[in-house]
Amino acid sequence: MSDAELKLQLDMSPNSILLTNCEAAEMLQKIQAHMAILSEDPKIKIPESFDKAFQYAKEGNHFTSAKLVKEILDCRPLKDYGVNDGEICMIANIGPETIEEVYALIPSLKATRSINEGKIPEALTALANIKASK
Repeated sequence: MSDAELKLQLDMSPNSILLTNCEAAEMLQKIQAHMAILSEDPKIKIPESFDKAFQYAKEGNHFTSAKLVKEILDCRPLKDYGVNDGEICMIANIGPETIEEVYALIPSLKATRSINEGKIPEALTALANIKASK
């Protein structure tokens, strides 16, 4: 397959949104904080997979704040440089440190490299400043 064929295409319903691991972790943390209250309501059923999803999101979260990640990736308008929502989400979830890592892990971005190779490193530098220590 060529890089153009590898372009990340998401078949999502119009009312859905992509969440980064850090956004999912923050949302699930809020739900967990209210778990005792929620479990008292017989109408609310917390799926058994909740704990696994929460653990996955926490482990995949590389950053200190989902809000800051969103601001960085939205303020550096990567979409204007050929990067789609799915690729932006993957950058946040993978937490790459270099542009080479980005192109190796998200090959679809190579197709627009000539227009995105200036903006992606700017975003990576800003993201590096808010990385959580592991």
